[in-house]
Amino acid sequence: MPSQSVSIHYNMSTEEYQVAVVGGGVIGTCAAYSLVKAGKKTVLLDQFTVPHAHGSSGGMTRITRTANSGPPQLTPIMDDAFKQWLKISDIVNQELISFAPMLVVSHELEDIKNMAISVERTGHTPNWLTPEETNAKYMTRFPKDSVMFEDTTAGELYRSAGGTLLESWPVKEVETGHPLITLRGPQGVIRAKGLILCPGPWASNLLMPLGVNLPLRYWYFDNIFDFLLSTMRTKSFYWKIKDEFPHSAFVGWGAKHVGLHDGKYVRIDGEEPDLSLLREQVVAYFTKYFPVLGDKPVDEELCWYTITPDEEFILDCHPQHNNIVYAVGFSGTVMCLSDK
Repeated sequence: MPSQSVSIHYNMSTEEYQVAVVGGGVIGTCAAYSLVKAGKKTVLLDQFTVPHAHGSSGGMTRITRTANSGPPQLTPIMDDAFKQWLKISDIVNQELISFAPMLVVSHELEDIKNMAISVERTGHTPNWLTPEETNAKYMTRFPKDSVMFEDTTAGELYRSAGGTLLESWPVKEVETGHPLITLRGPQGVIRAKGLILCPGPWASNLLMPLGVNLPLRYWYFDNIFDFLLSTMRTKSFYWKIKDEFPHSAFVGWGAKHVGLHDGKYVRIDGEEPDLSLLREQVVAYFTKYFPVLGDKPVDEELCWYTITPDEEFILDCHPQHNNIVYAVGFSGTVMCLSDK
């Protein structure tokens, strides 16, 4: 986001912009920031007060890295996003990134080799460790058949710059048109020449009336557990093992944040699901491999994931209206791709 102070408006008048961005998550704020840098009069709308826990981000921190477990085409984007974060840090004159190694662990040699190659492609060198070295350094209990390395470029993002924002501004209706698109909601009317939709779990509510029916699924899950911690030396840990569920975690100031990459498929407007079994699984997993954490989390946060069947994101233009772009299904990917 740009370095101006946040401005919140609630007037019911009609305002016009060059571009309207709906959804103040990572993708939406990155898009709005890029547009503002390009000199476009831009409005960013979110139905909640930012920041909030109604999307796929948990807590006030983010992790960025160059170890890529996804499509190789994302590696240069991840590297550029990391460099953009450093530029933003200089612009706002604030420390936005806390540098720390990320520990990558797997039983699948091919997977971890691909992640190491992605680090090398950005001009850095992965630091390979044996299970014995890892367990001694990080006070863990990984088995001897584990393969692991440190990504020394990983960092924890804990502040975001300001920008022009309309908070508590839910968009209820999108009326297509040229040259202007009209957005209507309880707070008023917005008109813009271009529209970018980044609405997360509410994507279908806005896209289906426009004739775009995407195969989106909504995943509600325990995103962050906080364990008290004083001895762990890494701020980021990525674990992928075939016969168990994948997790990711990072250390904050005085606590270890553990994210379980599992949940239940639900309707966005349905009842809150029972996640008690998942809570038991994540506690059992981390007390097994990270005995320094203790056996009970001190805090817990929940979030929504919006995913496609193949878990790859969708970025496209409306087939009939080229002034409408939508970006959906970025949950679990976007944290390494955007300079929020």
